[in-house]
Amino acid sequence: MGASAFGDRAAVVAAQGGDERALERILDELALELLPLALALTGGSGDADRLVGDALSRVYERLHQLDEPTALLAWSRRILVRRFLDERRWSLRRPQCSIDSVEVAGVGIPQAEEIDLRRALAALPRADRALLVLHYWQRLSIAECAAELGVPDGTAKSRLSTALARLRRALRGSS
Repeated sequence: MGASAFGDRAAVVAAQGGDERALERILDELALELLPLALALTGGSGDADRLVGDALSRVYERLHQLDEPTALLAWSRRILVRRFLDERRWSLRRPQCSIDSVEVAGVGIPQAEEIDLRRALAALPRADRALLVLHYWQRLSIAECAAELGVPDGTAKSRLSTALARLRRALRGSS
């Protein structure tokens, strides 16, 4: 298998032009790229699959609006993060259910530190969580985080510092 379809300008242009095979390949590869981000944002909950599905649905609906085909991954990641940040509004319209008690075969038991980190991260405001995940899990620079979230670089840097301080306080409280 060659380069990723979403990084291949010709594949994206073909998908924008109605090539179903190119579109399917792009969406499959985007799903694999977006899932780790969604898992980190949702704290590993079952909401990650739905979040990826929502983002891919939006990509499918608006692919024709993408001006720069090589920017598909960044554009898709931005859609996913914004869908996550808008979740509070959406959750008011949908009934809530949790699958936290469901056991998944083959998944190792997380270490205590990982459980503490997930709980502390989940307790943070969504905007803080998104910024921390983009910077530390997705390894985006401050400028890239700012672009993803639609804020100035200085604001992203300041918010990251505040979010990290909140996370540290929450972790100290859970020990």
